[in-house]
Amino acid sequence: MPGDDTISVVAGTRARTIRTLVILALLTAAAPLSVDIYTPSLPRIQADLGGGAWLAEGSVTTCLLGIAVGQLLWGPLSDRFGRRPVVLIGAIGWTLASAASAFAPTAAVLLAVRVAVGLCGAAGIVVARSIVRDISSDDHLTGSRIGMLSVVTGIAPVIAPTIGAGIAQLFGWRADFLALALLGALTATAFALWVPETMGVAVRTDAAPPGAVPADAAPPGTGRMSTVRTSAARALASALRNRQLLGAALAIGLFSLGFYAYIATAAFIVEREYGHSPAVFAGVFATNAAAMLVATLVFRAVVRRRHAALPLGIGLAISGLSGAGLLVGAGLNAPEGLIWTLSALFAAGAGFVLPAAHSWGQATAVASGAASALTGAFQFFGGALGSPVTGVIGTTAAHLGGLIALACVLAAGAWLFGLSARR
Repeated sequence: MPGDDTISVVAGTRARTIRTLVILALLTAAAPLSVDIYTPSLPRIQADLGGGAWLAEGSVTTCLLGIAVGQLLWGPLSDRFGRRPVVLIGAIGWTLASAASAFAPTAAVLLAVRVAVGLCGAAGIVVARSIVRDISSDDHLTGSRIGMLSVVTGIAPVIAPTIGAGIAQLFGWRADFLALALLGALTATAFALWVPETMGVAVRTDAAPPGAVPADAAPPGTGRMSTVRTSAARALASALRNRQLLGAALAIGLFSLGFYAYIATAAFIVEREYGHSPAVFAGVFATNAAAMLVATLVFRAVVRRRHAALPLGIGLAISGLSGAGLLVGAGLNAPEGLIWTLSALFAAGAGFVLPAAHSWGQATAVASGAASALTGAFQFFGGALGSPVTGVIGTTAAHLGGLIALACVLAAGAWLFGLSARR
């Protein structure tokens, strides 16, 4: 039997790992929350600050673009200078920009500050995946943990409007941004106190007896502990030459066209097209969020045994078929129960696609920060395009289903491109 000292080491190491993962989850949720938490208050914001309908679309799109561009910057910088300074600078900047949003005097100022929020918030998202790779023993464990972070990124936009509406109802729309600033301050403090530098340092995730070699120490030559000293531009250019990484990044980017279109149009479909109350919409979204969460838990079990490319393909197939079903079903006036079931299946497919693409990127022979930057940036570039596209084609279930199906077909082509590089 292990002695008391060994048991203490095991318990302490696991507790530190769990604490680190919780903090990383908060970092991952910060930027998506900042995109959607204030959307229920947009009519009031427009009335107070001026600006037309462009404020609603522009504030969301500019923040998404900031998140996308920011990941391209912060990811390679974390490979060069370490994880801690990049996260701390980004988290502090995100906190200050969120606070500044609460005091914006005009719509134009609010838009400018939202770009800064996206740029700074991107640091937590992109570096969190790299820290997971640093502290994990192999690609399977990395994928399982990234699955947890990815579901946070996916579910945050779903629950953010409900949280924001509640805060605004009690304290006004400016309180939404102050709540984000408080979250940022707490997260930055927790990270500074409890998450050490992980790049280039073997961090044990599973305890071993004192004096034993850590089970998760990366063997020499794996590149798991990146010490890249190249510029951001050169690092990204080099990463783009990896066909597997490019396939994974394109797949998540194309899929995100449909995923963020779904987030942007779901309320219009439920409330306007089908004539239900906001409470019914909240119930539909909650069901879809639950489906996504369950799928991600299944993904975590699958990726512990199989390469992440497999669940990525499965997720694209599920989501693509559900999109085609929405297109046909809505066109034929199918029962609403079928429409809501198909939307839940789409969300379940997303629970596979989002973590699988990021996990595949981290499994490639590319510096972790650069790999995370590409998959993350492509995801949010796709989101920035997906949101306004729905305004052009129309916010109906049939149109959404067609866009989802098309996005998944294109993403499947990128998946096959990446898959061919593995053979």
